[in-house]
Amino acid sequence: MTGGIAVYKSCYLVREIRRQGGDVCVVMTDSASEFVSPLTFATLSGNPVLQDMFPESPPENPIHLQPSDWGDILVIAPATANFIGKLANGIADDLASSVCISFSGKVIVAPAMNPRMWDNPAVKDNISILRKRGFEVVGPESGEMAGVNENAGEGRMSEPDKILRQIRESLAVTDDLSGKSVVVTSGPTREPIDPVRFVSNRSSGKMGDAIAKQAALRGANVTLIRGRGAEGEPPAEVKTFVVETAAEMSSAVKEHFTSCNLLVMTAAVSDWSITNPAKSKLKKHVGEPDIQWKQTEDILAWAGQNRTAQAVVGFALETSNHLEGAQKKLKEKNVDMIVLNDPTQSHSSFGGDSTKLTLVANDKAPVELPVCTKKEAANKLFDNISRFLQG
Repeated sequence: MTGGIAVYKSCYLVREIRRQGGDVCVVMTDSASEFVSPLTFATLSGNPVLQDMFPESPPENPIHLQPSDWGDILVIAPATANFIGKLANGIADDLASSVCISFSGKVIVAPAMNPRMWDNPAVKDNISILRKRGFEVVGPESGEMAGVNENAGEGRMSEPDKILRQIRESLAVTDDLSGKSVVVTSGPTREPIDPVRFVSNRSSGKMGDAIAKQAALRGANVTLIRGRGAEGEPPAEVKTFVVETAAEMSSAVKEHFTSCNLLVMTAAVSDWSITNPAKSKLKKHVGEPDIQWKQTEDILAWAGQNRTAQAVVGFALETSNHLEGAQKKLKEKNVDMIVLNDPTQSHSSFGGDSTKLTLVANDKAPVELPVCTKKEAANKLFDNISRFLQG
């Protein structure tokens, strides 16, 4: 982050990246810290802010190489005219510019400056140089400037959501699902007891949402069938249908299954529903309600029995006999892969942002993925699913 008033927008950008499962290391120029305190970004990112070129760090671990080795993508937001000039001319006279020069991955630049500065031919030439070198430039936008007496024009830093979209697109390293139709189920189902009460489970829907988003980033046409109790907002990139009960989820899956290439059943579907839900709110003074249960339809088994050319992947949530349960489910459901996880573990607890998955398939030995964010797990999952979609 470099020294412009637009650095306040970067607070929202860091927060949103973290909310969506990313890790952020903030590097600030001295000028940037004049606008927003490094403490603010340390709090939002959960990591120390790097600013001093010569801190007390071991010689074998140079500070200007740490983010370069660690990061998947480098985002410069805001990028001032001065800093853009440094990038274009290979100048590394502070920590931020040294990090940029040593970074070998993808770089996104979000310019922010006064319109007259943006119109300067030197700035235009420097931007042209960066584009030729493969830098991705987002913005700037036209509109009002932050300063009270500044004239409107082109120079505003793009909004955080636009920069975030570019980050997502840049991190999608493959389009192996281009032209494919993918159906994903996500979140819990709810079975009503009466008009105000229901039986459900603790699924947050985060894993299913991450899978749907990753499929869209890889070029797929994605339909997300999402339980009403899922947390947060569904991914903007996908077509979403909200359902409530297991029966509603079953109907939605059947409606879209015939035309899809891949079904990923991530949702935690209720195993039982109530046959006699009350039509009005149950009163406590009446006594314990007479609740009768019946098994719900096994949607994954239905898909396994009725598929033609579709690939089918199911999830198995096991708290004991993990691998044995997953392998049994793989055989009984007639699917290509079962993704196993254990919600009793701290790294895979309900509602968390991390997980540890084991992929169980008939054609190879189980694959244990490392503990990682659900976004990263979704990416690794599709790396392993793609073989079922060949041809």
